[in-house]
Amino acid sequence: MTSRAELLARRAILRTRVRGGDARAALALARTLDRDPPRDHAAARRACELAAEAGVADAMTLLGEMLRDGRGGRRDLSRAVRWFAEAAKRGRPDAMASLAAALQHGEGAPRDRPAAVRLFRRAAVAGAVSAMHDLALCLRQGAGVERDDAAALRWLRRAATRGHAGAAYLVGQAYWWGRMGAPRDRARAAPFLLAAVRKGEARAAELAERARREVLEAAPRKTGARARTEPRGRSAAAPRR
Repeated sequence: MTSRAELLARRAILRTRVRGGDARAALALARTLDRDPPRDHAAARRACELAAEAGVADAMTLLGEMLRDGRGGRRDLSRAVRWFAEAAKRGRPDAMASLAAALQHGEGAPRDRPAAVRLFRRAAVAGAVSAMHDLALCLRQGAGVERDDAAALRWLRRAATRGHAGAAYLVGQAYWWGRMGAPRDRARAAPFLLAAVRKGEARAAELAERARREVLEAAPRKTGARARTEPRGRSAAAPRR
């Protein structure tokens, strides 16, 4: 673990490099000021702006998040969208997902759900886990795209196996009740529900407790072991794009 003295010394070195025009150092400084105590969000935002204006795509994404969330200064959704768009042009999946969310909800830009779905899909294919979840919700609800429960479930499974708590809950719920075209299979639901609870998804707590009592504790040892391990692997079938 980095000590406070080491952290402050590292920040001093980064500030020296920033004064010398090092945009990557500006991004590194912004990140440590934003996330590591003692935090200074205002200074983080200033450093991030330097890096973003110098063309560092990851800084553009971080600056967009800070502007969207109001970290380090006034909230500015329009500027956040502009920076997300610049980073998305440079292929950053997280920026694509954030831009898609802005278009989906009309925050900082006119609402455009079909465009949001296209961006969610690009980000999901590129590996952004939050985009896999959000794309699945669009497919499930028919928001900006034709409703497709089977595709929604595939994307949710993919997000769940990559650690997304909300996706794990929805997959577990689908198997528990037989929704989204899934078979009603409570042994299959249990590991997803338990994984969701472990990752802090409060909505899954009641159903996970039922799964623990009705499925895992009642199942033969071999079946229970197989059920517990399923969510850790990836789905055998990749989602259709």
